[in-house]
Amino acid sequence: MSYREKPQLKLYAYQNNSFILQAIIDDYAEASFERNLYQAGTFTITINFNIPNSQLFQRGLFVQFGNDPYDFGEIYSIQDAIGEDGKGSQLRTITGYDSRYILKRRVIKDMNSNGLWVMTSKGEICLRNLIKDQCGINAEERRRLPIANTIPAEEEAIGKIYSVSESFSNLYEVCRTIATQTEIGWRLVFDGEGLTLEVYEGTDRSETVRFDTSYESLANGDFTDSSESFSNVIYIGGKGQNDERDIYESANIVPDILAVDDEYVFADENGILIAVRNDISSGLDRFESFDNQSSMTTEEEYQAEALAMLTQYGQTLQLSGNGLAKCPYIYKEQYDVGDWITVAFSGKSAVVQILSITEHWAWGSYDIQFTFGKPQPNLNDQLQLILRKIQSASVKASSTDSIRWYTIPSDTEMPKADITYNTIGFTGDVGEGKTFKLYLDSENNGAKTYHVYFKQLAGSGKLTLTTGVSGADDLELDVGTYVTIIYVDNLGNIYKYV
Repeated sequence: MSYREKPQLKLYAYQNNSFILQAIIDDYAEASFERNLYQAGTFTITINFNIPNSQLFQRGLFVQFGNDPYDFGEIYSIQDAIGEDGKGSQLRTITGYDSRYILKRRVIKDMNSNGLWVMTSKGEICLRNLIKDQCGINAEERRRLPIANTIPAEEEAIGKIYSVSESFSNLYEVCRTIATQTEIGWRLVFDGEGLTLEVYEGTDRSETVRFDTSYESLANGDFTDSSESFSNVIYIGGKGQNDERDIYESANIVPDILAVDDEYVFADENGILIAVRNDISSGLDRFESFDNQSSMTTEEEYQAEALAMLTQYGQTLQLSGNGLAKCPYIYKEQYDVGDWITVAFSGKSAVVQILSITEHWAWGSYDIQFTFGKPQPNLNDQLQLILRKIQSASVKASSTDSIRWYTIPSDTEMPKADITYNTIGFTGDVGEGKTFKLYLDSENNGAKTYHVYFKQLAGSGKLTLTTGVSGADDLELDVGTYVTIIYVDNLGNIYKYV
């Protein structure tokens, strides 16, 4: 975090599918830029209104701070104000968000007759596919944004398992939620012409980077311990209706100091014996929340969702602090947003993840601010999550939350009455290979998404799903026990999401 000179500000206009440099400005009064792990960071620029360059700032232009490919964002607001000293104190204040905020321009359009975009996979896979479908190469040309996006293989992707089920929600807000709940960092990198989506995990630097008032690396700090948004028991409402609905309960299990009569004892990563205290979620120590996930069908999905929710609502400790402009650690070289570091002051110490870093430059001065740990959801965030889940559930008929089972090889096709189901399952034995015909709902344009659940489907061959439409693409699926998502378009073609 060595002292940094004020960066030059480069103004770009987006024209003819490329960012075109308009001006380079260095005569501003002060500026700040925030990097944030899960959501678009903000920036602010202040310049004397009477300087000719002040008029070059316009809403809709993009700003790059220095040559940094990550410190790039769009101007959203310009405010002109005059102080008590008259014309000489007239200031123009420019504010905006980093480039991820361009996703705010899009909503999630329905991909099928049920009006929902659905996917259950690792956080990175969900995030990248959602952007690809809504503003990438899978979107209509008029909805595309200048974002390069490469989707990795499932085994190479990062992030916890997450289930997306959205219709006409704001694309940026859903991406922010995916990143937060699956604990992945994401950002857009500017290469001078376009943007590239990066998904990343921070590096553990807790042994080498220590922000401490005693080490001349931390100017001040604030530990806040709050249970305002705390829950340690999550009920997941899954498939089914009424008495037949799956309700999955999961509670936080926390390690405690070993006692002689403890029943559950294990060693931590350092070989120190500790015990699991599993009686914390009762009486006044029990804080319950409900999570409506009617599209989920399996124990694995419930467990993954519960873990994500407990991580989100289980945190009470929040930290923030101001770093010293001159210290042993160099920002963006020895540490960055998303990294794990050690913070210590006032007799307290913790290994925490850097959530955001804000740099601030002024005439002859430079300072840097931190926030650490996973953000607790505020009331508005919680309401938005609830509203999206209600919206997702409201577009389904009452019977569609249940699973419809077929036994192979005795069942060979789907009756018309079964098109109300979102989730279908297969059991039995395909032998060397069998074919199952899905009903093409031509009365409702044919397009439909299904969760497909294979429960101990055995055999040496594959199960081929078809609509029987001449020339349409069939889909071969491996046997075994797993969940996948398929999409049947109005031409009878069948595609696999995951």
